[in-house]
Amino acid sequence: MPNSSLKPPIESRNETDIAEYFNHIQRILGEIPEAETRADLATKVTELSEAITATRFFVAMKIEDYIDLNKRLIKLEKKIKKQSIREDMVDLKNRSKNATE
Repeated sequence: MPNSSLKPPIESRNETDIAEYFNHIQRILGEIPEAETRADLATKVTELSEAITATRFFVAMKIEDYIDLNKRLIKLEKKIKKQSIREDMVDLKNRSKNATE
C-alpha cells in the first residue's frame, strides 16, 4: 500500500489548485462502493484517509505561504511609507529653502 499521506495526488503534484485534491478525494469516494472484499474496502478507506491528510497538509502549506507573504507585504508597505515620508521631508526642506531665497 503506497504511503501517499505527505504527497498530493499524482495529477496535482505540479498544481496549486485545491480542487485537484478534492477531485482526488471524490474519485476515491466513488470507488468505495465498488469494493468487493473487506480488504478492498480497507484499502480504499486507507487511500481516502491518506488523501484527506495530503489535503490538510496542502491547505496548511498554503496558509503558511499566505502568512509569510502577508508579513513580507506589511514590511514592504512600511518601507514604502518611510520612503514617502523621507521624500515629503526633502520636499518640505526644498520648499522652505526656496521660499527664503
